[in-house]
Amino acid sequence: MEKNGDGSRNGGSQNRTATPSDAVDGARPDLDDHLRLLCERRRRYALYLMRERNAEELSVLARRVAAELAETTPDAVDETRRAEIETLFVHVDIPMLETANVVSHDRRIETLSLEDLPESLETALDACAAIDGIGLGDGKTSEETPNDPD
Repeated sequence: MEKNGDGSRNGGSQNRTATPSDAVDGARPDLDDHLRLLCERRRRYALYLMRERNAEELSVLARRVAAELAETTPDAVDETRRAEIETLFVHVDIPMLETANVVSHDRRIETLSLEDLPESLETALDACAAIDGIGLGDGKTSEETPNDPD
């Protein structure tokens, strides 16, 4: 392995960081790209929930994510918190996920659709779900998964 100027190492490839657009150009997605997508809990929860339904209205997804983050039901989420999450989706999360070809956003009807995720991103998302305590194997979020007393 070669040592980069910043002290990190690479496998002899170019000394540059891969971007989500590299995946579009046919290059293999980089683990760093996946981790950038998954580092924000709000984004992870949106992806967990979208894997259940594939497509979701933006306002509904914002309410569901706000409920998951607060460990409550969607009906218990106040409008201010839902609007905050939706604003973050529109200005931060959706552009990042669209650039990585993870979601598509139909702005006319304010709907998000999950694209086919690369297997490596699915694997990383599954690992995050296990750490976050989300039971994705049975298609349930933490709201639907009973707590184990043990």
